[in-house]
Amino acid sequence: MPDSPDRTPDDSGADADHTVGGATGHGCANASGCYCPGRARQATSDLDALLATPGFAGSVLDTPVCELAANLSLLDRVVGVTVAGPVIMNDVGVHSTPGEMGGPLRSDDAHISLRINPARLGKALVTEPAAHVPPTLRIFDADGNTAHATYLTEHSDRLAFEALSLVAPQAGTDAAPSDAGPPEVRATGSAPSSAPDDDQIALFDALLDDGGAGRLTRLAGPDAAVSSPSLGSAVRVDVERVIPALEHAALLGMPVTLCAVAAGCLQMRHAALDGCREHNGTMVIASGTARVMINFNLVEHCWITWTQGACGRTGAIELYDRHGRCSLVATQTGPVATIASEAWDQLISDLAA
Repeated sequence: MPDSPDRTPDDSGADADHTVGGATGHGCANASGCYCPGRARQATSDLDALLATPGFAGSVLDTPVCELAANLSLLDRVVGVTVAGPVIMNDVGVHSTPGEMGGPLRSDDAHISLRINPARLGKALVTEPAAHVPPTLRIFDADGNTAHATYLTEHSDRLAFEALSLVAPQAGTDAAPSDAGPPEVRATGSAPSSAPDDDQIALFDALLDDGGAGRLTRLAGPDAAVSSPSLGSAVRVDVERVIPALEHAALLGMPVTLCAVAAGCLQMRHAALDGCREHNGTMVIASGTARVMINFNLVEHCWITWTQGACGRTGAIELYDRHGRCSLVATQTGPVATIASEAWDQLISDLAA
């Protein structure tokens, strides 16, 4: 499994370029664990750092994100990695066609499932193998920081990887000069969700829209009701209580949808949990070929919410970092056996009690 070269979910404060007198350049006391918007303005982005690396071998693609994402499945078996603040999700398999805002939720145990908001994504970069890192496709957000990375394996289609740079933009989406901003932000954009506010689709689309900042503001606002028509029911719980709840779900092998939330990109997987282990606040969840690592030391808020899903009223665990951005959602999506749905509902109810 290749390591993610872009970020790790730590709080070591070792990023000297981001630190000014023990705090970040934009006033944040957290350095390498900081993912707030000010960092993009004050520090070098992931994209700029890669391009400035001596001996760097790679190229920036002009292909719009929508066109590029539609061809991810052609790469065959790859490793898909999403880093979302204190959360890292990686999965091995074949990409399904990514969903977009307003569309149906698609996640299963047979594919790497992404849901994207092109308006929040920027450029894409293909890199050649170097320093034990295989050929890689990185998709960046509008600030130039990594939203999702796809690593090739020995079972990947290298020819399809080389052909990604040849995917022609659709008419009217030709790339503009780099100083004009990412072409996808201007030329494409997903339609706002038409789903009711208490629907699961609206939940995930709110995370794609602004990282969940607006949703958290409504959840934690002084005037927020415990049962709000626009948010469904919502209860804040201690982060420490989430750890045994997830361990219990894994012990029972519950089918759960895990979703890592990066800027403009969600990586989702719905499958039975195979195992879960926590040590010193860091948890690793195993589900088939996927692994999710959560650094609970960097999780500031945990909310239990309910929305309308395929099986009716369905609970969700939402984790937010110290900058008010959602990093992980654990819930159930799609059709689920009645016994599994009832077990998840009981677990969520006990957690919220």
